[in-house]
Amino acid sequence: MANWNLSFDYAAVFFLLLILVWFLSEKMVPLRSHRAFLVLLINDLASATLEIIATWMARNIDVVGPNSVFFALTLSNLAVNLTCITFTFYILQLAHIDVLKSKLQHSLFIIAIAIDVLVLSVNYFNHWAFTFEDGVYRVAYASLILYAVDAAMFLVCLVTIFRFRKHFQFLRVAPLLFILAFCAVMAALQLTAYVPMLHLMITSLCLTLFHYQQNAGTVTDMVTKQFNRRFLREYLYGKFSEKKPFGVVALAMDDFKFINRTYGAEAGDSLLYQVGEYLNTVHSFGIVFRLGSDQFYLVIDRRTDQLSSVAEKIRKRFHQPWSIQNGNAIMMSASLCCIECPKDANSYDSLIDALDYSVGYAKKNKKGGIIYVCDLDLSRLRQEKMIEKAVRTAIDRDELMVYYQPIFSVEQGVYNSAEALVRLNDDNLGWISPEDFIPIAEKNGMILEMGEMILAKVCRFIRDFHLSETTIQYIEVNISPLQLRQPGFADKFMQLLESYAVRPQQINIEITETTAVDSSAIVQRNIQALVGHGIVFSLDDYGSGNANIAYINHMPFKLIKIDKYIIWDSFKSQKAGITLAYTIKMLNALELSIVAEGVETEEMREHLAGIGCHYLQGWYYSRAVPDHEFIQLVAAQ
Repeated sequence: MANWNLSFDYAAVFFLLLILVWFLSEKMVPLRSHRAFLVLLINDLASATLEIIATWMARNIDVVGPNSVFFALTLSNLAVNLTCITFTFYILQLAHIDVLKSKLQHSLFIIAIAIDVLVLSVNYFNHWAFTFEDGVYRVAYASLILYAVDAAMFLVCLVTIFRFRKHFQFLRVAPLLFILAFCAVMAALQLTAYVPMLHLMITSLCLTLFHYQQNAGTVTDMVTKQFNRRFLREYLYGKFSEKKPFGVVALAMDDFKFINRTYGAEAGDSLLYQVGEYLNTVHSFGIVFRLGSDQFYLVIDRRTDQLSSVAEKIRKRFHQPWSIQNGNAIMMSASLCCIECPKDANSYDSLIDALDYSVGYAKKNKKGGIIYVCDLDLSRLRQEKMIEKAVRTAIDRDELMVYYQPIFSVEQGVYNSAEALVRLNDDNLGWISPEDFIPIAEKNGMILEMGEMILAKVCRFIRDFHLSETTIQYIEVNISPLQLRQPGFADKFMQLLESYAVRPQQINIEITETTAVDSSAIVQRNIQALVGHGIVFSLDDYGSGNANIAYINHMPFKLIKIDKYIIWDSFKSQKAGITLAYTIKMLNALELSIVAEGVETEEMREHLAGIGCHYLQGWYYSRAVPDHEFIQLVAAQ
C-alpha cells in the first residue's frame, strides 16, 4: 500500500472540491435530495482524503507507528463503505421515499451502518476484515460481510431506479447506470489489484449527478433567477408525498403583453426580475416559481392560515409603482389566486388544473383582485373552458353548422320565413346547446368571428338554394349586441350581402331586448344605417327582458317575437292568458307583426292564430333542421 500511486485520489479530491464549490455557489434547491447530495459529496471527499492520509502514514510508519496507520485505514474503510450507503440514501430521496418515515428503509440503513461499524471496530483488535503487515494491505474473510452490505445497497439502488423511474423528474437513467457499473468494476479492481481508482470513479458519478440532477441552473429561470416550471412539478410532488398542508398564491400580471410592446422586452424582463425578488421577501417560508411569461407561484411551506394576509400584502404592493429603465416608473396590477393543499387540491395535476382555471377566471373577471379557489365552482369553469375550446376549434375548422326552423304564416297558410340557428357538435363534448356556447363566445369575443361566419353561410344558402323561387321571403339572423357595437358593422354587413347577391329584403335581423335597451351611439348608428339599406329588424324573445313599450315605439321594429315561455305560461295560467291576449291586441294596434314562439300543439296553434298572432314558430311545425332538409320541408308543404 505504501507504493500506491495517489494521483487518482488527488484528482478525486480536486474535482470533489470543485463540485462542492459549484454546488454551494448555486441557488439552494429546497429538496431533501439536494441535501442528501451534499452529504454524499462530503462523505466521498472525506473518504478520498482519508485514503491519502492513510497511504501517507503507511509510507511514514516509522514516524507515526503501526497502530496509527491501522486506525487511519479503519477510518478510510468505514468512509468507503459509508459512501455506498449515503449514495443509496440519495437515490431514495430522489424517488421521494422518506427514509425516516418508512420503517423498512429506516431499519435497512440502521442495520447497514451498524454492520460496517461493528465489523471494522472488531477488526481493530482481531484483524478479521483486513490486515496491514510489513507495509502490505490485505483483505480478510470478514470483508465479505462489508462487500455483502455494499452489494445490498447497490441492489437497492437498482430496484429503486427501475421501480420509481417516473419519479426521477430530470434523471438520465442510462448514464447513471453506466457510472454505477463502472464504479463497481473499479471497486473490484482496487480490492483485487490494489489500483486506487475507486474515488475518482465515485467523483465521476457525483459530477454526472450534478450535471443531470443537482445543477440548479437547470431548474432556475434565466430572467428572474427564480425556480422554473420544470422544477415546480418535482418540488410539489415531494410536498404532496409528505402529506403536510401548504398553500400556494398564484400571481398573474395583468396586461403584461401591453407593457412589453410599449416599453420593450428589456423593461419587461426588468419588471419580472423585480417581481420575483419582491415575492422572495414576502414570506420567510415561501418559495417562488416563475411559470409563464407573466405568472408566478409562491408556495408557502408553513402557516397556510397566512395565505390571505400574504395575498393582501402582494396586492397592496401592486398599488405602488415599479421602476423601469432610465428611472421611469410604471403602474401595474396583478390578479391573485389562493389555494390550500391538500384541502382544495390533493395532487400536482389537480393543483395545476385548479390554478389554471382560477387564474384565467381572475384575469377576465377580477383583475387586480384576490380570489380563493375554494369559493369557485371549478367544474363549471372547466366546462366553460372546454366549451370555449370547442367553439375556437369549430371556428378554425369552419365546422359551425346553421340549421333553419320554419315560420308559418297564418294569413298565407305556408312557411314564409325561417330563423337561422347555429349548432355545434364537438368530438369530445357532443352536441352543445347554443344557450351554453353563445354566452361564452360573447364573453371572449369569438362571437364576432362566429357572427360573420353564420351570416356568410345564410347568404350562401339563400343564393345556392334559390329561396326567392320558393315561399320563403326572408331568413331571420340573430345579431349579438357585441357585433352591433363594432364601428362599421353596418357597412361590413351590406358588403357581405352584396358579395352573395342577396337582397336586403331577404335578411331579417333579430336582436334581443338587451340590445334594444343599449343606447350607445355606435349601436344606434349601425341600426339606422341598416334600416336605411332596407333591412328589417325583429325584437326577439319579447317579454323575457327589460324592454318596455317605449323601446318598441322608438326602435325601428317591424316584427315582435313573443318569448316561448310567455306563450307556455298563457296556457297554464288564466292571468297569463289574459296578459298575452291584451299584449297581442296592443301590438296589433301598433301595426306590428307578431310571431308566437314555442308552438307545440294543435290547440296552441288554433288559439294563438285566433287572438291575432300573424306567424307561428315551434316544434308543432318543425324543429330546426339542416339546409337540405329545410328545402325538402318547404317543397312538401
